[in-house]
Amino acid sequence: MHINRVSSPRRLAAFGIVFALALALAPASHAANHDVSATASLTFEPANLTIKVGDSVTWTNSSGVNHNVAANDGSFRCASGCDGDGHGGNGNPAGSWTFTRTFNQPGTINYLCEVHGGPPISMVGSIVVQGSAASPGSLDFSTAADSVAENAGTAHLTVNRRGGSSGAVSVHFATSDGTGVAGKNYVATSGTLNWAAGDTAAKTINVAVLDDGVADGGHTVNLTLSAPQGGASLGTPSAIVLTITNTDGGTGGAPAAPSNLAAASAGTTAINLTWKSNSSNETGFRVQSKVLDGSPFQDVLPLSPAGSTGTAVTGLQPATGYGFRVRAENAAGNSAYTTEADAATDTTPGTCVADANTLCLGGRFKVSVAWATSNMSGVGTTVPLAANPDSGLFYFFASSNIEMLIKVINGCGLSNTYWVFFAATTNVQFTVTVVDVTTGKTKVYFNPLNQAAVPVQDTNAFATCP
Repeated sequence: MHINRVSSPRRLAAFGIVFALALALAPASHAANHDVSATASLTFEPANLTIKVGDSVTWTNSSGVNHNVAANDGSFRCASGCDGDGHGGNGNPAGSWTFTRTFNQPGTINYLCEVHGGPPISMVGSIVVQGSAASPGSLDFSTAADSVAENAGTAHLTVNRRGGSSGAVSVHFATSDGTGVAGKNYVATSGTLNWAAGDTAAKTINVAVLDDGVADGGHTVNLTLSAPQGGASLGTPSAIVLTITNTDGGTGGAPAAPSNLAAASAGTTAINLTWKSNSSNETGFRVQSKVLDGSPFQDVLPLSPAGSTGTAVTGLQPATGYGFRVRAENAAGNSAYTTEADAATDTTPGTCVADANTLCLGGRFKVSVAWATSNMSGVGTTVPLAANPDSGLFYFFASSNIEMLIKVINGCGLSNTYWVFFAATTNVQFTVTVVDVTTGKTKVYFNPLNQAAVPVQDTNAFATCP
């Protein structure tokens, strides 16, 4: 008996129709859209997004404040449309607008509002676009702790790429002091590690360690990974503590920790510190401070004078809480840090004194303007309006050429804030600084050179009522 194992053309055609129909009825995979709002509080919400290749982001401004969105790398600038999109809109800051952009390449895109992106407002955001077909992976240290002898010369620390190899990726690394001191126990280093597409080989960070020649015990150094690029993420651990072990015998004669640390306000921008020296062999004291908002400690004075039992920390922000700590140091090493001492800079009301370059509006707001062109700079000259104590004018070049009208409005009864409104008929660079002398709070507004100034209507300028 003969069996025909070759399907007829008619049967193949029927199979093809059924297969095509099955594909047509299969559920489709759709890219996602993510929403970001430009707010009256001068923020993007949410400020940071992680999306997939092919996803889109829709930005909306219905805040009543002029905003736009401009990528730091110049890839887009949008508001009522985007520059160069051919649809009649552009990226100049405007009133209410919405636009959508699709991201088809992995990477990290940082962006800002050109009106409010400069300090101290920093209206910025970021989008991490992760590849959908394959993962770029995560980057981490091989271990959270390691050690090296102080006479070894160099510590070698390993960073791995795990979980994917799609695209080129990179990560920044940097050292910071633990109990060890840069320049004394190790050589500070920072840089970037790079992986090509398909590369999963471990990379090495080399940290030079220094033998101080004294019996002073071990010292620690912190290393941190940050700012991954190319869609990669930080794995765990992303930080490592390196212990530099002593090879000189004994634990040495490191000084005892200071005690009785106290901090007290000395004015609107300064705080006085005092402490007790518990050792006779220190060569100085390391003083660190932090803002009481979750910020890390930073050196204020890398080494205050030997034998001192106090110092004045200056250049601080008015009406702001700070934390402080101190440790003693000498050639044999350093002590532990003291416990923290907190203090706030003075909130005593100040006085606004008007002059040729300063307006005093509403009895408590000091206003000044600095301007610049490509070849000259200066400060605005005031034109007070006696009949309107909440408003004033500025000119830059000549009294016949008024550049700006600005006013500070008491909106406490409506929004529990003071409002700052201004309009400027100029395209020069300028910076408007408004200070509430009652609280010391400051707002800064910036316009770049060669851009027509957009009106500002900041109804959340000062939450300092009454």
